[in-house]
Amino acid sequence: MPPNSAVCGLRRAELRTADPAATAGFYRKLLDWTVLRSEEGFECWVGERKCATLRTNRSRRTPQWQLVFAGAPTDGDLSGPEDTCASMVRGRAQHGPWAPPPRRGEPCWVELCTAQAESADSFWSESLIWAVRTDPPRTNYTVGERAVAARTGPRGAAESTGWLCYFVVGALDEAAERVTELGGSVLERAPHDVLGDSVVIADSAGVVSALVGEPGGWGG
Repeated sequence: MPPNSAVCGLRRAELRTADPAATAGFYRKLLDWTVLRSEEGFECWVGERKCATLRTNRSRRTPQWQLVFAGAPTDGDLSGPEDTCASMVRGRAQHGPWAPPPRRGEPCWVELCTAQAESADSFWSESLIWAVRTDPPRTNYTVGERAVAARTGPRGAAESTGWLCYFVVGALDEAAERVTELGGSVLERAPHDVLGDSVVIADSAGVVSALVGEPGGWGG
């Protein structure tokens, strides 16, 4: 079991877009989510585990997935280097190294893309009670001997920063085709050092995430 004070995985991912209903439809068709309307927006499930919540974006920030980490001693919002945000909540993680293996549609890994490695390591390890372990070519954020997340450099030609959330799709080629059919785009395709083949995509609202086939467990 993870230490009581350490953040040991995800409760869910959250996304705010101009049209959450359209966004919900995109991911329902791509990831086979069960999407339920709520007073605040949409709740997205795989079986009995909630994967995501979708809300209306009322800020000027560029839409991106915000991660909600679980296992913290208190609830709170975090804003780290490069304005990378996350939330932390008390209680059990639904997705992570101590959770059941990820199924199709569920998060299976998260990476922090940053150009400020030292300050990012300091902020996130202190805020979430993580250890920093470098295993070239990547740096892992760990609890005990288990990796909860990784830190990498800026992503792609645009050198984007922030959290990148990976979702399980099963048949990667078919999922990549489905992305374009649904109005999204495939940004890059490359083998991941642990997860195997992966595809980085932008959904129909331009929000970036990544897809993998069958990773076997959290982080591969």
